[in-house]
Amino acid sequence: MNADVSARHDHSHDDDVAAVERALDRLRARGHRITGARHAVLEALATVDGHPSAEQLSEHVRELHPTVHRATVYRTLETLATLGVVTQVHVGGGATTYHLAADATGHDDHLHASCRVCGRIIDLPSDLLDPITLRLAVESDFQLDPPHIALSGTCRSCQ
Repeated sequence: MNADVSARHDHSHDDDVAAVERALDRLRARGHRITGARHAVLEALATVDGHPSAEQLSEHVRELHPTVHRATVYRTLETLATLGVVTQVHVGGGATTYHLAADATGHDDHLHASCRVCGRIIDLPSDLLDPITLRLAVESDFQLDPPHIALSGTCRSCQ
């Protein structure tokens, strides 16, 4: 379903290492332990393209670190998301995808759109929904959390 995920990407090895180190530094600064599983999941997220599902990420972790069990990857993803080092994105059909949080990658945070036809996830500017977020806060006393959901629609290729 998530057609934009692959184990190869355009970033350099140095960029990947730096992203993992920034994420690990963030954990250390908050007093959290650096376990082998956390390091493996962060490394996998830094070296995979796109927005992988937990299953896709688990497969990539196993390629890099064969001793890390799938259940450990799932638990670690949940923990890292709770700690704010990994961003969980809920897409249509109940699927969830993951990526390193913006401060780990060194890039700006972003929003997501998901194509209902091909499953492709498209990155959107982080401020795109600011007017809606503000209006909901003022008029409905509701705090929208846009980075964690994907807007649903149809991409240009599938239209």
